[in-house]
Amino acid sequence: MKNKKCSRTIIYDDNCPLCSWYTGAFVQSGLLAEEGRLPFSSLPPELLQQIDYARGKNEIPLIDHQSGKVLYGIDALVSILGQRCPIVRLTGRWKPVNWLLKKLYNFISYNRKVIVARSTTPGTVDCTPDFRLDYRVVFMLVFLLFNTIMLFPVHSLLLQKLPYCTISLVEFHVVHAVIVLVNCLLALTLPFKKGVEYLGQVNMLALITLLLLLPLMALNNWVGNLGWFNYVCLAAVTVLVVEEYVRRMHYAGILLQYEKIVAANFISLFALVGSLFVL
Repeated sequence: MKNKKCSRTIIYDDNCPLCSWYTGAFVQSGLLAEEGRLPFSSLPPELLQQIDYARGKNEIPLIDHQSGKVLYGIDALVSILGQRCPIVRLTGRWKPVNWLLKKLYNFISYNRKVIVARSTTPGTVDCTPDFRLDYRVVFMLVFLLFNTIMLFPVHSLLLQKLPYCTISLVEFHVVHAVIVLVNCLLALTLPFKKGVEYLGQVNMLALITLLLLLPLMALNNWVGNLGWFNYVCLAAVTVLVVEEYVRRMHYAGILLQYEKIVAANFISLFALVGSLFVL
């Protein structure tokens, strides 16, 4: 592994699809040799001894076999990307930019299990990042704001195109605020850490729903009002979201252990659908 073909090795969490994807992209683009990418679960002891495992769970390690130096997190990514683009290396090492990039990296890294909701596979190394309440709260606030802003195009580009849909923009925001409040109250009935996990998963479900609606909104904007076909597409989106809800609530330990919360979630869903045609 210490030959010219593989002078550096990046170590990634093989239970994280996001980590697997972008490290694989480094290999495909030629930034790393094919042998220069190893999952934690397949890491030989001699390499494991070179890294700080506790830090490596939070910041992806890059081992330089020639110097023996190990870079972590954004410094590792800047080093890899800087091979092709020197400006990335120069700006990425500038202290103000490096500080900002590290905050952005940590924002994603400490919340990556919330993003992907993937449990550790038996027989593999658990690389779950440390629980950081500050980054989790910022994560939830950022996407709550984004989801709230997205209600404007959802209402104008989709809901107003639905036959018999009578809800106004103000009413739509009020319903959304009530659902957010209900979820916050439900989280208070859970142990603290599990409650935060629950809110993170609900936040991601809302984001996923909006992302799934984007193509439908674009079609209504570019092609024209799709009329009743919108309901067919919304039914398909609903099925996908419910399946994702079951998967994420199972991951968060909510699905089987807290039936009242699951019931409240589905009541909220039916109330939301009903409000579109009653208000």
